Amino acid sequence: MEITTKNEKRILAGNVSLMAAVFVLTTAQWHLFEWYQATAPYGTIMASIGLIITLFCYMDIKEMIKDPAFLLMAGADIIALLNLFLIGSDKGAILTVADFLLILYLANKIKLSQKQVIICMIYIGFFFVYWTVDVKGYFKGYNTNFGGLVLISGLFFAVYACEWLRTYVVQVKGKRNGKRLVLLTVWFFAWGYNIIAWYRSRCALLGLIMFMILILIPLKVWKNKVFYLLVTLFTTVGAVLFSLLYVWLGVMKDTFRVQIFYKDIISGREEIWSELWEAFIKQPVTGIGSSYEMKLDWLGGMFEVHNGLLDILIVHGVAVFAVAIVFIVKRFLELHEATCSSHLSKCAMAGVFAMMMPAFMENYIIVPPFSLIFLILISFVSASRKY
Repeated sequence: MEITTKNEKRILAGNVSLMAAVFVLTTAQWHLFEWYQATAPYGTIMASIGLIITLFCYMDIKEMIKDPAFLLMAGADIIALLNLFLIGSDKGAILTVADFLLILYLANKIKLSQKQVIICMIYIGFFFVYWTVDVKGYFKGYNTNFGGLVLISGLFFAVYACEWLRTYVVQVKGKRNGKRLVLLTVWFFAWGYNIIAWYRSRCALLGLIMFMILILIPLKVWKNKVFYLLVTLFTTVGAVLFSLLYVWLGVMKDTFRVQIFYKDIISGREEIWSELWEAFIKQPVTGIGSSYEMKLDWLGGMFEVHNGLLDILIVHGVAVFAVAIVFIVKRFLELHEATCSSHLSKCAMAGVFAMMMPAFMENYIIVPPFSLIFLILISFVSASRKY
């Protein structure tokens, strides 16, 4: 009994550390642009501290050094760091990939209590309402794509909260009362589309569409292993293939004219990705690092990959990317049984897959606080099994 109590206390401490990191980072970056500017450079360090504390709360050192998954993660971190030294790149880039790999390592270990799930879904879901009522965008310093990412992150949790409430009402008062709350979820989606359209954030629109489609797909279909595998591969490996497709479409941009939110979908990223692929092909083993200076005149040398998983490949090389892909695909496949165990678990996993979509066009899931929110949403899948 003593051991159980001790383990429960450690798990609680780990969860509090993770939630505290999200609270600190969102407070620092999602309220005032001046705070964001001051704290953004230290975001990965703050995330690292929270994640490392969580790691040691969940794992014993002796267990870790015998765990093949931990050794694989540590090996990838060492290779990434060595590559940065070999190419003379900024060493700070190691924090982004190390944090993301640690998130994937912890993804099948975090166990949130019902109370902690409720706190997280209300707190993070609140930002969807907050950034809708207090429009930040260019009016308050933030760019609209960043605004779209905050909005869509909040929307995933706000919709989950609606479905959680509906499930609770059905259990307590019966199906008839629960049906009325379906309108609340529909309203959130409609409201989400309107505000994202106002922000003109196309990356957020990708997440919204994916989320809506996956929630509407019956649980019976989700139980099909082929369907689940295809969605997993599409949202992971598909991110890199998407950049190649975009480069190819860029060659035909004079004839291929499609607009979303009054802007051509081929409007700059194809040039960025074309240059990055060209540079990467010359040194695929080490990657090009984060100190690479873009040659496109309109970027002024600023380096930004605009694709989460592609960033890991381009910056850190093939070996580190392979480990990241193996980790994320494995973690998603491990969640299949839990995903199919309840409607709420399905909603949570729909949100996880949907979070992968904006990362096709922005770094998103690999940068804090979004990366930590990604981990929390993954933990919702298993935590929702009993509903």
